[in-house]
Amino acid sequence: MRLTVSIVNFRTPALVNECVASIKRHAPSLAELDIAVVENGSGDDSLRIIGEAHPDIRLIDSGANLGFAGGNNLVLRDCDSDFVMLLNSDALVEEGSFDRLIAVLQANPRVGAVGARIVNASDGADQDYPFRFPSLRGMALRALHGAEHPAAGRDLPVSLERLHGAGMMIRGALLRSVGLLDDGFFMYDEDVDWCMRARALGWDLWLVPAARVLHHGGASSGRAPSGQRTSVEATERALRMRYELRRSRYRLYRKHRSALELFTLKLLTDSVLALQCARTAGQWLVSPAHRRHATALLRANLRIIGINPFSIARAPHGA
Repeated sequence: MRLTVSIVNFRTPALVNECVASIKRHAPSLAELDIAVVENGSGDDSLRIIGEAHPDIRLIDSGANLGFAGGNNLVLRDCDSDFVMLLNSDALVEEGSFDRLIAVLQANPRVGAVGARIVNASDGADQDYPFRFPSLRGMALRALHGAEHPAAGRDLPVSLERLHGAGMMIRGALLRSVGLLDDGFFMYDEDVDWCMRARALGWDLWLVPAARVLHHGGASSGRAPSGQRTSVEATERALRMRYELRRSRYRLYRKHRSALELFTLKLLTDSVLALQCARTAGQWLVSPAHRRHATALLRANLRIIGINPFSIARAPHGA
């Protein structure tokens, strides 16, 4: 048997080197190990840094920033391994985690994919782990209550609606039946979409609390992993991720929910953004020192409001 681990790098070569080192240090005993790293158009010295540190892995130059789904698909497209693990570049694998995930898949033929418990690399505390489709009600509850921890207090595997793409192991047969990640999602919700497609074919998805992945969180995207609301940053990267998150959520609803639900999501999203714009405009007027920050936020929010969710294609790209 063979396990392929797929990692996408975007300007995090030092973290990728740590990640790969942890994979080698805690390699599975139940399968032969294949490590593939996609250099996703970082525009820096990542290829050299990673290649010199780990000359024995597969290093793929994408030639452009294809996003999380597009980058992983370069590995998944021709993969014939028994198991495939999607692993974030800012993650570390604990001893025994690979074997625990493989053992669950071997013992449960109707389980198509399993997820590791995602914990802080700093203190081992559970990170936010959304485990349901992001319904309108669910998103409202998350806004009020924050992070979700489905592995808390559990030792045995638990069935979930969706798994976290930061540490998800897929059965090879399932990958070949469900297809690739939809690269129409640049970043965010591509894992939700894939899980929805897998469940529609009758496969179960399990979280395995005994298998842990240590996650720094947000190193490539700049987004905190806690699930709690934080103040809005006005850096180019942070604002791009805000846009991509909302575009991805519209795409997810376009594919899996009714036109009415998509319209309601658009209406609620734009209402919240309009309130933010009004507040930010007030800050622009009364605080000249913060005008550059306020202007960036206003432009970003107006760009999001300008998204037409009904123009987003239903058909999956690359899937």
